[in-house]
Amino acid sequence: MMESPVERPRIRYRRWSAAALAAVLAAPATMVEAGKADKEQKELLEFAAEMAKKGNWGEARYRWERAAAVEPDNPFILNNIAVALEAGGKPSDAREYYARALALSGGNESIRENALRQEFLLESLKTDSADDAEPAAPPETASKVDKAPKDFKVYVGVELPPKLDVSAMNNILVASLLTDDNELRDINREIVRFLRGEFRRETSLEVLDVVPPPAVPEQRLEDLIANKEFWKHLGQQYDADLIVSGRIEFDRDDISGFRNVDVVSSVTGQKVRQTQFVEEEEFRYGMIVLFFDGVTGELLFRDEVAQKISYQGMGNDSLTAFFAMSDAIVGDILAVVTSRVQVEQRRVFNG
Repeated sequence: MMESPVERPRIRYRRWSAAALAAVLAAPATMVEAGKADKEQKELLEFAAEMAKKGNWGEARYRWERAAAVEPDNPFILNNIAVALEAGGKPSDAREYYARALALSGGNESIRENALRQEFLLESLKTDSADDAEPAAPPETASKVDKAPKDFKVYVGVELPPKLDVSAMNNILVASLLTDDNELRDINREIVRFLRGEFRRETSLEVLDVVPPPAVPEQRLEDLIANKEFWKHLGQQYDADLIVSGRIEFDRDDISGFRNVDVVSSVTGQKVRQTQFVEEEEFRYGMIVLFFDGVTGELLFRDEVAQKISYQGMGNDSLTAFFAMSDAIVGDILAVVTSRVQVEQRRVFNG
């Protein structure tokens, strides 16, 4: 049966209305799914932030990487992944994430602070991953993020590599150090014994116990460094892979003088500030540490460390001061041949 011309528009209208009605009915379902996804993302980021606060960087990174799969260009999530990578001992990867986060954020101050702190750390290590350039600045075309999530401060234990590659070396010889005459007559013997103990406890190198420690020529320091034949001979004599020597100075000064001190008044019982003469002495400690290749006699690494400490009164025990300062500087010496963990401040975003 044929349709009348009058009926056709009405039938087409009904069909269009059915499609429109289906779209309207589907819209709430789509909105529900989107809302559910947003909630899951928020919960994921909140959980990751909690893990970061507890120092569980593996869990935090796993959650942030899941969140980044949903929002690959979110600079705040990328920043958080960078912090987790630093904590996991991957500074080069972290550097790339910081650069991306900084560019995408349009130069967010917290992200920039993280990137600059890491750059300073890498530069101080003089590793291959560091250079003289600042971290990548945001390109001119980068769109600035209007509002950043709230961030918080964390402390990350960053594992730093040794300054000197000793992976092919098995042992270490601590030779005598150059020193001037001073009140602590056995300063050379004490520092050799101290360094041997620290290398034995804190490194995997075998410490060669040569008693007395091998003497070194009484030369100017620069001449001693250039004396490759001597260090090569010493290495052959004791079958030493690595040799440590250098120069050490230890002095005491009277720094007594007038000081502003707080005293309790015998009349009022209150604290009052008075100028009094105070007896005080200061101990100064400086060491130039040299690491030589026992096979070639070449200087491999040179470092300088210094420390000072003061005590009230006169006649303080010099040996006590010497070991107190040795404990304070030994970490820098050990860092030449062994990895260590350095605590670094970073900022992490909640979302």
